Amino acid sequence: MVIKQNFENIIVQPFEEKYRKALYNFNLNERQQIYSSLPKDVLDDAINDEDRIPNIALNEAGDVIGFFVLHQYYQHEGYDTPSQVIYVRSLSVNEDYQGYGYGTKMMMYLPQYVQDLFPNFNHLYLVVDAENKGAWNVYERAGFMHAATKEEGPIGKERLYYLDLDSKHVSSLKLKPNTDEQPFNIHIIDLIKDGQKVGFIAIERHDGRMNISKIEVNKDKRHHGIAESALRQLATYVRKHFDDVELLTITLFGENNELKSLCINSNFVEIEAADDFIVFEKYINY
Repeated sequence: MVIKQNFENIIVQPFEEKYRKALYNFNLNERQQIYSSLPKDVLDDAINDEDRIPNIALNEAGDVIGFFVLHQYYQHEGYDTPSQVIYVRSLSVNEDYQGYGYGTKMMMYLPQYVQDLFPNFNHLYLVVDAENKGAWNVYERAGFMHAATKEEGPIGKERLYYLDLDSKHVSSLKLKPNTDEQPFNIHIIDLIKDGQKVGFIAIERHDGRMNISKIEVNKDKRHHGIAESALRQLATYVRKHFDDVELLTITLFGENNELKSLCINSNFVEIEAADDFIVFEKYINY
């Protein structure tokens, strides 16, 4: 039985033979082929390997718009990752269907799909070339965290991304600028889930640093992973809306501040601590 998952206007499922012709007609331009293999070049190797599953994404019309391989137990050269791991490989969106947000939706719902296919795995990794900023912006928005950088990959510097499948992640969460008039130097970001505002983040810029001054989630939506997912997406949001910001910082007050674990799980690093406060930071440009 083929597992098929419906996510908004796309269907994600393992490859079926009836879609072979569509994958052989799958288009990527020359630059995109630097970063990802054409599906036809990796399809049969994946089919013939019991540790690999080739997958496709379909739009509402049934067109094949995306492709990726899930590779269990894979170990990418140069990285020390757990043995019980899934790697996402050869991920791409057909050039004929780019620009419609399909790639973002594939990544946002990928963790849920992987858990259905591999319920006994909780480590999800992927590797991306460092120059491909468009791709790693999407991965970070989907909850992946930058885990390591390798200076010399097949075509240059590359980045390893990781997502813990056991952690809470809200795939439908979006960060949008608040359009109301704001106090001087304060930028309010609305947290939107399923079309409804469920909270906000307030940030304040200080030269090349952006300080998080407030994170608030509606009382009935707390403890559902919204704050953590928002913190993971924040780097991509700031890169998109603000030039020359390299660092996110947040200061937590009180001995048992509930945001401490969320910061740690979102790849913030503790840089200073006292009896009544902790300062975390996260570099967002590398």
